[in-house]
Amino acid sequence: MAKVRKKYNKSKHFTQFAEHHLRDIVIAYLDSWEGCHFIDVKREQIVKANDLLVSCANMPHKWSAYLAVFGRNQLGEEYMKSVEVTTPSRFYQKDLAPVLEAHHLELMKQVPDHHRCGVAWVASPTGKTFSEKEAGELFGKLGVWN
Repeated sequence: MAKVRKKYNKSKHFTQFAEHHLRDIVIAYLDSWEGCHFIDVKREQIVKANDLLVSCANMPHKWSAYLAVFGRNQLGEEYMKSVEVTTPSRFYQKDLAPVLEAHHLELMKQVPDHHRCGVAWVASPTGKTFSEKEAGELFGKLGVWN
């Protein structure tokens, strides 16, 4: 009797391929930068965007985004207001952009204009979640307080 084999599923194969290549990569944005950048969180360095990373990021993913607004009061004390947004199912980044923008605008209203010194976000296409401490350290390394 012949062995029954699983059919090749091209869509599933591409999804697994993209998740493998983006497993340690997050996409970050700071208001002082021009556009978004890929960050390797394992090696703690900025990764140059190439066609492979961009095409993998343009596929639908289970996203986890950490949005933050940074402020500095009159005494020079720095603080961060933040919210984490996760998706229950796979979405394209272009479909999430308006939702994340609305969350970010609500967050910006919580920090007074004279305190605000920056806005940033970090999004993981693999669903990696960040604690407030981890996100604060990552944003500090990226130079959000400068």
